[in-house]
Order: sequence, then C-alpha cells, then structure tokens
Amino acid sequence: MPTPRFFSAVLIGLLLTASPASAAPAISPEVTLKGRVLFLGDSITHAGHYVTLIEAALRDSGAGGAGGFELINLGLPSEGCTGLSEPGHPFPRPNVHERIDRALTRVKPDVVIACYGMNDGIYHPFSEERFAAYQKGIDGIIAKVHAAGLPLVLITPPPFDPEPLRAKGDLQPAGAPAYSWLKIYEHYDTEVMARYAEWILAQRDRVEGVIDARSPVLAYVGEKRRTDPGFTLSNDGVHLNEEGHRVLARAVLAAFGHDPARLEAMDPAAIRRLHTRQTVMHEAWVSHVGHLRPQTRAGLSLETARAVAALPDAELDRRQALFNGKDLTGWEGDPAFWSVEEGIIIGRNAGAVPSSTYLFSKDSFRDFRLIFEVRQTVSPAHSTMHSAVAVLGERIPDQGENAFGFRGPLVMFCHDWGIWDAHRRNRIEPAGQKGTLRIAAEKVGDWNLVEVLVIGDRIRCVANGTVVFDYTDQPGLLKASPVGLQLHANQKPQEYRFRGLVAVKDPEDRLVTGSGQTK
Repeated sequence: MPTPRFFSAVLIGLLLTASPASAAPAISPEVTLKGRVLFLGDSITHAGHYVTLIEAALRDSGAGGAGGFELINLGLPSEGCTGLSEPGHPFPRPNVHERIDRALTRVKPDVVIACYGMNDGIYHPFSEERFAAYQKGIDGIIAKVHAAGLPLVLITPPPFDPEPLRAKGDLQPAGAPAYSWLKIYEHYDTEVMARYAEWILAQRDRVEGVIDARSPVLAYVGEKRRTDPGFTLSNDGVHLNEEGHRVLARAVLAAFGHDPARLEAMDPAAIRRLHTRQTVMHEAWVSHVGHLRPQTRAGLSLETARAVAALPDAELDRRQALFNGKDLTGWEGDPAFWSVEEGIIIGRNAGAVPSSTYLFSKDSFRDFRLIFEVRQTVSPAHSTMHSAVAVLGERIPDQGENAFGFRGPLVMFCHDWGIWDAHRRNRIEPAGQKGTLRIAAEKVGDWNLVEVLVIGDRIRCVANGTVVFDYTDQPGLLKASPVGLQLHANQKPQEYRFRGLVAVKDPEDRLVTGSGQTK
C-alpha cells in the first residue's frame, strides 16, 4: 500500500490545485503554442520527452496555423536559477541567468516556458535563505523575459519522489552532516518542493501563465500505488521517466487548451523518431546559445542540425557522426597539416604542400549521403585555391613523400566548384569548363552547408540549398573508398575548416538540403 508520507504529498498537491492562485485561468488566452516556443529548464527539460510529446500532439492536431510552430528546448542538466550549489557537486551548478539574455537574443522566441526548482533547494532541508534565492531567481527570469517584450509561462517543479531512495537507504534525515543530489533530505518534497511549487502558482498575476506540474504527477503516482506500492515515475526520485514526461506533457497541453488524450492514439515509433529530431536540434541550440556546464556534449551547428533533422525516417538511426567534435579519432592524415581546434577540423599549411594531401576517414563509403560545413579562410595572406571531398576512388602515395594522396573524383568547393577526377581525367563536371566555376550560392569566407549524395553512378552536390551539379559517371569507374578532406597542393598558405560531417550509407534517392530531379 502507499506510504502515509506519500498520501500526505498527494493531499498537499491537491490543496495547491484548489488554491486561489490556481483558480484563475492557467494561461492567458492570447498566449498560444505558435511561432517559436522556447523551453528553459534543468535536466528534466533537457531530457526533452515532454517537449517532444507536446510537439507530437500539436502536429497531430494541425495546430500552429499558417505561421506554424517550432519548439526549442534549451534545458540544461544541473541548472538552476539561484546560483546555489550543494557541497560536493562536481562543478558549480550553472545558473540560467548566465545565458538567458543570449537565449532570448539568439532564439528570438514568441513565448517562453520555464521550469525550475528541483535543483534550487540543493536537496537540503528548507531554509528561508535558499527560498529567497529561488524567489529572486524566478523574479529575474520574469524581469528579463518581460523586458524583451515576451510572454512567460512558469511550470512548477515536479515533485521529488522519496520512495525509491528510501528503499535503498539513501535518504538523509534532518541534521545530517551533508546533503547532495545523491544524498537527499528525506522530506525534500513535502517541505521544500511543495512550497516552491505553491509560490510559483501564486505568481499568476505577474506572468502570462502558470502550470501545475506537481499535482498531476502526485495524483498519477498515488493512483498507481493503490495496486502497485512500488510504482514510481523516477528511479532516482528526481528525473521523470518517459511515462512521467507524458503526465507532464498532458498537463502543459491541457493548460494551453489542447486535448491531451490525442497522445494516447499516436504511433510510438513516430514519437520516437520525432524525439530523435528534437534531440538533434536541442543539442544544437544549447551549443549555439552557449553555457558554462562542463561534461556536456557539443551539438552540431544549427545549419547542419536542421539538415540532419530533415533526414528520411529510415536514415535517422543509421547516420554516422564521422567527427566526434574533440579529436581526429576515426581519421588518418598528416598531423603537420590537420588538427582540431574548438570542435572544428582544420586543414592548414604555412609552407609548401608538394602534392594534395587528405585527411581520410577510416570507414569506406560507396552509396552515401554526406552533410558537412566548410569555411575557407579568405585574406590577402591566403591562397584562394579550392578544397574538395575525395570519394569513390583510392588512396595512393603522391609526390613529396605524401602518404595521403588520392586517385579519383574530387567534389570541389569554395572558389571553384564541380568534379575533378584526380590523376585520371581531370575536370569532368561541368564538362568543358575552362577556369574556375564560381557560384552565387557560395558564402565566401563563411560557413557553407554542403550535401553530397551518391547513388549508383550518380553524384549530386548541394551548396547552401542550391543544387550545384547532378552528374552521372560512366559505369564501373566508381568504387567504395574512404572520404577524404583535401588540402590542395600549393606554394602559398591555405586554411580550411570543417564541421558537422554526418554520413548515411545506402540513402534514399532524394536531397534533404536542396531540391532537384530524382530518378
């Protein structure tokens, strides 16, 4: 049977629901889930399942109107709004106030939804000082969002479930020498989270909406424990599992006037694919805005992430990140020319390059899709010589004791575009081209998003959404080979930067970054 403590928590939650603060409409009628909707929060929001479920329900209902909607998840693990950290935390907890101004400027949202509190009591017994810091932190969020002229909706922190930790003996009593996210005060929910949630609900007259995430979770768990005393939505008491996120999503959808029951009939596989796309964009946005949390995986650039998120369903789970964002693991090349700086692969020479040298992937590809970004350093001191991706040929030794040469097709980019068949036929696309091929789509000296699609003997290249060429080669000439990034033979300094580098083998026969004829 459910414990008396848990029934007390449920009662507190129900009392909060019936309080005068929550009697008013939860969301102002003029605030809708349209345009860009920015979600700020801690690791619960970072997990993102409730954001995905909200998006799934909106898409299923055709919501958003002509302008549509985009849900942008900026949840960050460990984050709070107070600047407080418990002793023993491996790093200072990030504070949303360090990044909220950048978030508002770079995302340019139409509405902001924020959920903080779980980390802000730092898992200690209640104290007026910490509570005042939480109030000040929320006040700061309100002030900054409103100063930007935007509506703000606050979500109460979900409840902390002590029962999983109680069963393990990991709860701490009053007067314990230390508390942390691993050793949590036993009454953290009823004495701290309940009070924080009550205060959030009382801010209804200061913001455009408040949503009670506490009561629905408590009620759901309470009902389940009538027949299963060990039921929980959180194995560590803090982080909701996917079922818990569904309860949270239903509460948000209902508050905005959408039917949460729509979720129950949706295809789980479709929701999973949507969550994969949401995660790709979430990691990209978090990196784009920037933060101070260590041990956080860097996301793709927004441009590459959007291209990856547009991959066909069948390609999403088969995609390969050729670059780990940290070092050249998975690549082979001359370290005199290739390095990684600030999450970017750099090909650079100061002295002469006697023959074109390449950074080769260890994996080989035949039919594939490759999405990447490239930036040529343009200055009076640098050569304008093009770079390329070497594909569908073979590695060879080349002049100047170069162990990283290549024979075969080079998909050229920056300053000159087309296909050069190295050590065989020279330029083959465009046929008869004399001199360099310049294209209007190139962003000279800036990042260019490139997609290369190879199916059979057909090679297509897209730059910044514009199809550069669609070339079909002679049968039998193309073969599986590593992907090579080129630093061209040159007497002058060159510098090329690469990022993204996502590949899919055996892709569908359609472009994802540009339009064009397909077979």
